[in-house]
Amino acid sequence: MGRVMSVQHENFFCSHDVVTSLLKAGVPANSKWGALILYMRSLSEYDFLSAEQKRQMQALVMGVVRDGDFSEKKFKEIVRSKEQILYQPWNKKLEETFRETVVLIEHVRSQNLLRTKEVRDLRETTISTVTDQNALEDIVLGIKAAFEKVLTHMEQDTRDLVEMSYTDSLTKLSNRRAFDRYYQTTLVEYMVTGNPMSLMFLDIDHFKDFNDSYGHRIGDQALVTVASKLTGYAQKYGTVPNRSFFPARFGGEEFVVVLPGVGLGEAAEDAENLRTIIEDYNFIIRDHNGQVLQKGIKITVSIGVAELKKDWADEAGARLLDEADKAMYRAKGRGRNRVCTMNER
Repeated sequence: MGRVMSVQHENFFCSHDVVTSLLKAGVPANSKWGALILYMRSLSEYDFLSAEQKRQMQALVMGVVRDGDFSEKKFKEIVRSKEQILYQPWNKKLEETFRETVVLIEHVRSQNLLRTKEVRDLRETTISTVTDQNALEDIVLGIKAAFEKVLTHMEQDTRDLVEMSYTDSLTKLSNRRAFDRYYQTTLVEYMVTGNPMSLMFLDIDHFKDFNDSYGHRIGDQALVTVASKLTGYAQKYGTVPNRSFFPARFGGEEFVVVLPGVGLGEAAEDAENLRTIIEDYNFIIRDHNGQVLQKGIKITVSIGVAELKKDWADEAGARLLDEADKAMYRAKGRGRNRVCTMNER
């Protein structure tokens, strides 16, 4: 049986006779286990899963075959694990959206309190102006000035809300909503002109372990640190014509950078520069009073880089993201803290 299992580990995902392979691996015939395993195996063929999700799903299937535990309890456990893998990105997006919504609600609440006070002041100003002033022109000017003050503040509130809805509340980078808007607009332009356009995917290495070791508050500080390095690097492009550097928080510990006007080679150089800048930074952990608790901690990132191809046509947007995502996971698979491009296999 041991030899059969080792053969299965090599050929399970490429065999032409999957059902026979399942039986040889000990999966009970005519059971729901076979259907579940075949379903999980088929998911690796679909593009809606990231490279990491496919890797996790494959590891889950291979774990089932290796352990040989086909009990009802194990079945329920595997189904839960499968759902966690599938819904992982959506859960991250929901968490980010919830946090942004809470911030927006708090902002609206505080602004409403301010405006309520200003409306009360407006009422008092109107009454006192009418009561104290004799000239009609002075009364009108006084009331008009008071109304304009309130209107100006309300217009600023609207601008602030729009800005906040496109800003990640933690890192102050553009959020996923802002990225989607910018990405789609820029993509159309560069598909038409044929000018180069590249994209980076960055992921903080071992971020879960970082959170587990130091706590989520320190994990948030790590996210802010990486975001600040992206913002600082963006200044390099501030005066370069026909080129841009648009960083955004994609979700969780992932960041994305759109590079209009930049080809793959230069984008890879920028990615390597960023990787080095982040690695060289000495991350310091402080307590709530600002006292240093620990210093010299290193944060590293894995980066994938891809360039837009005109022959991708209608699939260009999804394809560019997917190629950068795959390249990033190749970087992780090759040891992390490195840059991989779409051309590397």
